Amino acid sequence: MMRETSHTETQRTVEEYLRGCVGFDIEDNAIATILEDRGIAPGTPSKELTRKQKELCKADLYMWCASTPSIKGSVEEAHGTWKHKEGSTESSAYDKRNLRIMANEIYKKYGENVAGSTIKLHARGMRLWPRR
Repeated sequence: MMRETSHTETQRTVEEYLRGCVGFDIEDNAIATILEDRGIAPGTPSKELTRKQKELCKADLYMWCASTPSIKGSVEEAHGTWKHKEGSTESSAYDKRNLRIMANEIYKKYGENVAGSTIKLHARGMRLWPRR
């Protein structure tokens, strides 16, 4: 049996889409900056974006996550029997390297500049000078 959908159901916004792409707590201003850089209005339904727009925003988000501190602390408050704790997160260099790799693959797919070295070294051997 098919479920009828009503027009009152809310569509997922691009901000919600991006938050669902990673397991990090994403700051509002980070998403706002990514959207502004990509020329996307905040609150735009994610279904209205092209695949390219979604993937490039996701790549920008991966880069943002890779540039965040590796360890974020936690705060705990207590008063009598009431307690409140905000958790901490830790990401390894391996995690950050993988995020950069995934972002660069997306950038390369769409012809955007990929961070990385373009210098190539060519070994020509080593010449030894005779002793005098």
